[in-house]
Amino acid sequence: MTFTRMLTAAIIAAGAATALAAPAAAEELTQEQFLAAIAEHGVQVGTDEEAIKLAERMCKILGNGSDEKIEKAVYYIKDHSKLSNEGITTFAGIAARVYCPDALPS
Repeated sequence: MTFTRMLTAAIIAAGAATALAAPAAAEELTQEQFLAAIAEHGVQVGTDEEAIKLAERMCKILGNGSDEKIEKAVYYIKDHSKLSNEGITTFAGIAARVYCPDALPS
């Protein structure tokens, strides 16, 4: 399975795999949900602020979730973190579910 396909699979499975509560309206609660979810899954990306910024940037790159944009988002995370491939897919799935659920494939 290619690296990009791994992320695509993670994004598709994000809703079930992350066990997040329904998205919150308040930005602060969303950030708390995101940080709790990545911590629960053992994903560490620097400080909380760095993790949030990485997730937000990933969503900007991801846009509508086209294959090309998914690949760019994957490599952005890879280039800006020390995560393993598994960590990248977990991080991306959680970030997409919390910060940009509209980019998730139906």
